[in-house]
This record gives sequence, C-alpha cells and structure tokens, in this order.
Amino acid sequence: MDGGYLSRTARVLLDYDTAVPGAPASLVAKSPAADPLARTVATMMGMYAREVHFYRELAPRVTMRTPRHWSSSVDPETGEFTLLIEDVQGATMHDQTDGCPADDARLAIRELARLHSATWDDPSLAKLEWLNQLSPAAVGMWQQLFHHAWHAFIARDEVELAPELLAVGAALDGSDFVAWICGQTGPLALAHADFHLANLLFLANGKGEREVVTVDWQMAMHAPPLVDVAYFAGRMPTDARRETERELVGAYHSGLVEAGVTGYSLERCWEDYQRWIWFGVFSAVAASAAYSMSPDEVRRYTGKVARYLTQALDHNAVRFLG
Repeated sequence: MDGGYLSRTARVLLDYDTAVPGAPASLVAKSPAADPLARTVATMMGMYAREVHFYRELAPRVTMRTPRHWSSSVDPETGEFTLLIEDVQGATMHDQTDGCPADDARLAIRELARLHSATWDDPSLAKLEWLNQLSPAAVGMWQQLFHHAWHAFIARDEVELAPELLAVGAALDGSDFVAWICGQTGPLALAHADFHLANLLFLANGKGEREVVTVDWQMAMHAPPLVDVAYFAGRMPTDARRETERELVGAYHSGLVEAGVTGYSLERCWEDYQRWIWFGVFSAVAASAAYSMSPDEVRRYTGKVARYLTQALDHNAVRFLG
C-alpha cells in the first residue's frame, strides 16, 4: 500500500526462522516521500522527526488508541527516517467528501477528549522543541505562508468561491496572526492538528465494541485543544456539520469532564470551538501550496476549502480576529 503526500507508507510482511510469541505477522513502515519537494518541505517543517518523537515520548502517555510503536530511526538533518508501527488489521476508513455516520463522528470526538485530557494544561509540553509550538516566530511564519497560499489559490482559474466566502478568507489574510493566536489565554494540550477521516481507522475490537485508531502524527502540536474539534467538524459535509456540531461539542465536553478536567464550562468550550474554526481555514489553504495539483484536483480541493470558509461564516468567526 502507499498513501499520503509527505511520506511513503508500506505494509511489511514478516517471516520468522523460529516462533516468537506475540510477534506481529506484518507491520506498517513509513519513510520519506519519493517526491523531492514534498520531502524537502516535510524535513524543513520537522514533520518526520516530530512523528518519531511522538511515538517514542508521548504516545505512551495518552489514552487515545494509536498504533503500537515497534521501532524507529530519524536523522532530522537529512530527513531520513523509518517508522515501524502496528498494522491495524480489519479497519475501515470513511471517505472525507461523504463524511461518516453520526455514531462514528461521536466516537472520534470522544477520542479527542481522551487525547486532550491526558495533557490538559501540562507545562512540560512547552519544553519539547520537536513539538509544534505557538511561538510568535512560528506563528509569524504561518501568516506569511497563508498570505502566499491564499493569493496563489484564489488566482487559479478552477477556484470558484462565492463572494461571501472570499470575504472570509480575505479577513483572515488581513489579520494579525501573532496577536490573535499568541494572545489567547485558554487551555493548551497535545493536539493532533490533522484530525480528519483519512487519519482515522474504525474497527471492532473483539469485545463487541467499535473503536477508532488515530494515525499520522506529523503535525502534532502544543495548542488550544478545540483546534482539533473544529477542524474535524469543519471537514464534514456542511449540512451534517450544521445539524450535529453542537451535539459533538457537547459530547467532547462530557468526555473531558469524565476524564477529570475541571474549571472548563460547556459555554467556554463552545466559544473556543467557534474561535478555533480559523485553524481549519488556515490549514486547508496553506496545504494547497505544498503540492502540485491538476485542474480537476484543484476543483475538488476547493470544496474542502469552501467547507471551512462556510463554517467560519456560519459562526461569524471574524469577530475573534481582533
């Protein structure tokens, strides 16, 4: 198998000279992208090293289900890395365009509560240099990246966005990223920062229960936790998102409370959901500059960007930009 733009993924079938109790019959191996540009971008952004360090240092601390880490190596200077993780057998994935059943959406959201509650306002995350941090210097680079990507994206002939959605994107482009991101005073936690259906494997766990396994930790970030919730919901078909987002945020908040998080009301949780809708807009637009896309791919990609812009418009998210 193969997948993703920034890494190569392969299933490795194993054979043993002698029986080894508990040894896997197969593993998933990740390595650098074959495309030189993608590899360079991923290396410069520390994505390969970040995923290796996540599995080594943080995966054991979270209760969210992630693939078991077997072995890894990384050279952050050259970008060479190898990551050997569990081959999750019998799992299914949902198409991002079509979305997923409501029960699976709730399951995914509850997993986010498990992830975030394990590192809620944990100051030790700020000391991890390999983890994405919301420093003024890093956020300033985000602003430059978005500005370049936004104007390049909307200049494409294939991009057709309604005037009101173009206005939403222009508002973000004209904002001060450092002021509105670094000025936030809410909770921080370990965020996946790329939490969407293509990174979620759904399966039955043998106990009559359904579970989800979260993969692809190259963007892991020390960030406001609601970036993950808003990002996941914004990727849903718009009608489904509008119908279920309050319920999903409520389920997420209930999961936090059950995990022991205190001093964080449902009202504040809902407001932070609205505030961090902007992460989806930024991420979707910025990623468009990382790959060469055909006209048909641009048209499809525009649908994703439009979903996030519509989410921001629905919630008047412009008010959070200052």
